[in-house]
Amino acid sequence: MTTTELLKQFADPNVIHSLSITDKLLAGLVTTLMGMGITFIALIILQIIISLMDRLLNRTTTVTGPAPLPASVAAPETTPAAPAVLQDDQELVAVLTTAIAMKMKTSVGNIVIRNIEKIEDRSPAWNRAGIIEQMNSRF
Repeated sequence: MTTTELLKQFADPNVIHSLSITDKLLAGLVTTLMGMGITFIALIILQIIISLMDRLLNRTTTVTGPAPLPASVAAPETTPAAPAVLQDDQELVAVLTTAIAMKMKTSVGNIVIRNIEKIEDRSPAWNRAGIIEQMNSRF
């Protein structure tokens, strides 16, 4: 008996009772392997489609998020900030100054940021992913 004939008989509930135990086990095994094979092939095709869509839709260069920036904070003074800060960094300096002032419970005028250096993030990828997940779960 061929596999297709066995599967045709396996589809009829009245004929199932007349099959031998070997035929039932063989038909069950063939059905299982076919189902798993079709599922596996569908998953491979789905993964190929997703990777193609990722390549087509994300053609822009990947820009990583800003790394934490340490700020060198001088003792409370009344002198203005150093003029070496570029125009693009004015907003960053304002945000950092405000955050430091709130943490130190002092006024913004008492804080001078002299230097902002970007440091390399050496934490593992799983650590950064966990931090991002925690930050996103707060919204």
